[in-house]
Amino acid sequence: MIVLLEEPEAWSLMMLVSAVAVDNAGLSDEGKEAIRRWRSDRAEGTPMLSELTEALNKALNAHLDAKFMRRVKSKGWYETVRR
Repeated sequence: MIVLLEEPEAWSLMMLVSAVAVDNAGLSDEGKEAIRRWRSDRAEGTPMLSELTEALNKALNAHLDAKFMRRVKSKGWYETVRR
């Protein structure tokens, strides 16, 4: 399984996660402002959003690979299987 987010999807995910953090995490005003600055640095069409999209895709796919690929011992041999 491969997940590839496009920049608008990565932007939407970033906005959602950061909004939840700002609204519900009980952060200080300085912490909230730092998240807002970080988020505004990654506006649509910026190089930083491209970097974030690439990093998100890499992290998501690494997690999925680790989750769905296992080394299993079968009949005395180890083999890589996908679940």
